[in-house]
Amino acid sequence: MRLEPVDLELLISKYKAMNIEELKGTIENWKEKDDCSPKNLSFEIAKNELEIKFKERQEQIKLLTKTLSSSSRIARWISSSKSVIKQFLEIWN
Repeated sequence: MRLEPVDLELLISKYKAMNIEELKGTIENWKEKDDCSPKNLSFEIAKNELEIKFKERQEQIKLLTKTLSSSSRIARWISSSKSVIKQFLEIWN
């Protein structure tokens, strides 16, 4: 059984719509069943989508971590500046 290009596109879009946990479950089911060649193509596509989603998640985590640490520095700098200004005003009054 050979997959047509339209079927392949539908299969890829189906896997792209799944989240990481759904893809993991699908892959685990295929590993347990050890199905034939058309399913092997589906299995490989699902594995590729899982890897892509995992890499995207890692990049998002890295970006969020960088943003969080960056904003924390700015917040600390602003807080320190406010503190210095308050102390200066208290001394001056």
